[in-house]
Amino acid sequence: MIEVFKALEKRINENMPSVLVTIVEMKGSTPGKAGFKILVGPEGRIAGTIGGGGVEYYAVNKAKEMLRIGGNNITETLIMKDSLLGQDEDSIAVKGNSKVEINALCGGEVTLFYEVYKSSKPVYVFGAGHVGQAVASLAKQLGYYVAVIDNRQNVLDEIPGDSCDQKKLIDFPNLNLKEKDYLVLDEAGFAVILTHNHINDLQVLEFIYKNYAGMKYIGMIGSKRKVKEGILFIKKKFNSKLDLSRLYSPIGVEIGGDSPREIALSIMAEIQAVAYGKKVNHLRIDYNGIS
Repeated sequence: MIEVFKALEKRINENMPSVLVTIVEMKGSTPGKAGFKILVGPEGRIAGTIGGGGVEYYAVNKAKEMLRIGGNNITETLIMKDSLLGQDEDSIAVKGNSKVEINALCGGEVTLFYEVYKSSKPVYVFGAGHVGQAVASLAKQLGYYVAVIDNRQNVLDEIPGDSCDQKKLIDFPNLNLKEKDYLVLDEAGFAVILTHNHINDLQVLEFIYKNYAGMKYIGMIGSKRKVKEGILFIKKKFNSKLDLSRLYSPIGVEIGGDSPREIALSIMAEIQAVAYGKKVNHLRIDYNGIS
């Protein structure tokens, strides 16, 4: 059972949604016993077992569906009926809000508790300088899962542990020569690009458009001139077939101020507006005339 808890701890630390399914009660003949656990992610079973067979098959699919729709903790009783034999393996009969008949020979009952561990919205901060650290700290206070990414270990080491959830040392110059799994992002997250070098900014932008073009928000710092250069660069890389609607550059909204904390506030205000579908005065320029 310890491998289940180790796997759960790892997934929580990496902000990966999971459901821990536990047999809390059993009656009659059942494949699993009280206390048996299985950990399920959107991809399926991660660790553990609740006895296999139809019970586990049903529970895994139920947990995956809960993650898909954003469900909360529930308790459910599965009644194993041989009357469903000969039907499809996933045949079920809903008997009420918390009771379900499933295809199984055992004839017993198990009550399962589904404990949901949801992921927080991730913010990926590329660049651990003064502005990056200020963004990370504010995003963390707002309840986001924060990963700070830089190619300078000494700068990453300066970030207080309570300012982010994860620090990643990444080789920006060779980022696009690596395999995709060298840096895995959640496409439902928010990318904030503000490295210490404009060339590195463009390398990160290329990586995101190459692998995570559907990301909810892609913000990149820079002057209007630098941004125009970046748009030309990215259009050339992808033959001008780009959806730039999610790109916010120059990054942030018009609130005034140029200190790291003020810039961070501007950036997080923009992310909040995008997340909640609100209209604000963005600093980003019109990309249509850039060619």
